[in-house]
Formats: sequence, structure tokens, C-alpha cells
Amino acid sequence: MNDLSYLTGHYDAKIKKINDFGAPLNFIFFTDPHNRLNEDWCRKAGLKYELAANAAYSMQYILDRCPGISFVVSGGDIGDDYYPDMNVVRAQHKEIMDALYSLSVPVHCCIGNHDDVIGNAADHGWDQREFAILPDEMHALCMKYNPTPKNYYYFDDASGYRFVFLDVSDKHYVLGVDGRYPFGWRDEISDEQAKWFETEALNTDRRVIVFCHAPLHNAGIFGTEGMPQGMKPYDDMINGPRVYNAVKQCKNVVATISGHVHYDNLLYDDGLLVVTTLCAMMQKWAPGCPNREAGTITETAFDVFSIKDDLVQITRFGAGEDRVGMLGMRK
Repeated sequence: MNDLSYLTGHYDAKIKKINDFGAPLNFIFFTDPHNRLNEDWCRKAGLKYELAANAAYSMQYILDRCPGISFVVSGGDIGDDYYPDMNVVRAQHKEIMDALYSLSVPVHCCIGNHDDVIGNAADHGWDQREFAILPDEMHALCMKYNPTPKNYYYFDDASGYRFVFLDVSDKHYVLGVDGRYPFGWRDEISDEQAKWFETEALNTDRRVIVFCHAPLHNAGIFGTEGMPQGMKPYDDMINGPRVYNAVKQCKNVVATISGHVHYDNLLYDDGLLVVTTLCAMMQKWAPGCPNREAGTITETAFDVFSIKDDLVQITRFGAGEDRVGMLGMRK
């Protein structure tokens, strides 16, 4: 393992803050590492690049000192789907998952829109019979702690919460006669998953937190394409409006947590806490994002969520700032 002191040497004050807060519920949220995406161009330019696995391995330093952290969530977009060799892409996916699975607590995963490789393959005209990581393969790679055969699930925690993990790449993976899939980057929640969410996942008296790679609804969400001119709309996610309507109708849902937009957002929609977390990838996506530098603490970014009563303390490790949110505001 690499020397991680350039990261962990900055962690102690944050660890003290988490422990001093004394929340009964704590988890890590790590999203959009895009493992090794920067490597190729940085090598050619003679620049340093980050290894996402280093950030993942460094989490054990935190876990060893914060016994209250009970699990890790990966928000998706784990590898470099731009690389034109599927053996390399698969190795990059496995590298980051091996690092996450080395940790001493369970790791729960959402699948991102880059993870199946199909969108980028479509853009480049690559053979999609080769350039595709299909749901069964993703399940074997990312769903170690998922007790179901699907790539979406929930679990109930001793803290009294239910945690739901949605799959926005739940598409109909059938090749057309031209040997291509009839979609590219499309985010989709299947009818089957939407029904499961409405009738099973939300059928509880517990407080519910929903994790999803992409935000289910884009109102007020700042991030990604066209920066800094505007926002990319996510309301075109198939069944996104249906699922978000179920969220809004179920007052037990107290928060949604996502990645995808490579930007820190924290807002309230009729009292529902909506959070997105900056990409772990070393990238300054928009002028409002913090500066990033390889070989320093700013090359990564991930959060520890600590929930005590209705207060949510969000402690940032890496680039960016700590945040605070509130639950229990829905009426």
C-alpha cells in the first residue's frame, strides 16, 4: 500500500470533531472517484495524478479512530470509462472496489451513469458488444452487501433508520440489430424498481434516507454541464418524476443524498433535506468548486455524515468545507 500520510496527516482534527459531536449514527459518503480518469492525460503532460484507491484506503485511518461509523456508501461512477480497452476499464473498477472492500465496515453501493461504460462507448462509436458492463457483472463487482439479486435494495439499521439505495442505470439491456444498445447516457429507473420503491422500500414507520447516484429532481441543484452558465436538467431521468413524487408523498423520507453533479449542494424542498457531494475525482468542475492538487489533501473529497436527533453534521475530508443540515422539517 502507498504512503497515505499526505492524506491522513490532515484527518485528526476532523476525527476529533466527529467524536466530540457524539452522534449515534455515522456513515461515510464517497462518490464519483472516476478512478484513474486523470492518469492518461496527466502522464502525457508530465503532471501528477491522484489514485482514488488511496482515498478509499485512507478511510481505515478514520474508521480506526471513529468507532461510531457503521458503514460506507459509494455513490457511483467508480472508474475511467473513457479508456479504450475494456480490460483496463474492468481493472480500474476492480481496483477501487478492492480498496473499499478492504475497509472494516460494510460498503453499500449505488451504480453511476458511467459505470456501465455504454454512454461513452456510444459517443466514440466503440463496439458495444465489447464495451459494456452489464447489470449482473456490476452486481458481482459492487453489491457484496446487497442481499438481493437486484442492483437496488434497502437495509434497516439499529439506529431506527432505513437506508434505500436506488439504481439509475436500471435499463433494458438488449442489443439492437445493429449491435448497439438503444440508449447512451440515459438515466433510468425501471417500472419494476419504481413500484418496489413505492410499495416496499417506503413501506415502513422508520425514518428513510434515500441514496441515488444522480439527484432525482434538479430544482435548485447546481452542477455539471454548461458550467458556469446553468444546470443540467435531471428531470429527464426515466421514472425520476414518479420516484421523486413517492419521496415527496412519504413524510418518513427525511433526506436524499447523491453525487453525479460534481458539486456540493445542500438545500431543502418542502423540508426535505437534499444533499449532493463534490466528486472524489481531482477535478475543479466549475468556478465555485475548490482548487484541487494531486499529492495533497485536496486531491480527494468525501464526507462523514453524523446524525444526532434532527441535526446532520457533514464533515469534509479533502477539498471543500464542512456543512450542517437539519431533518424533521417536513410537514
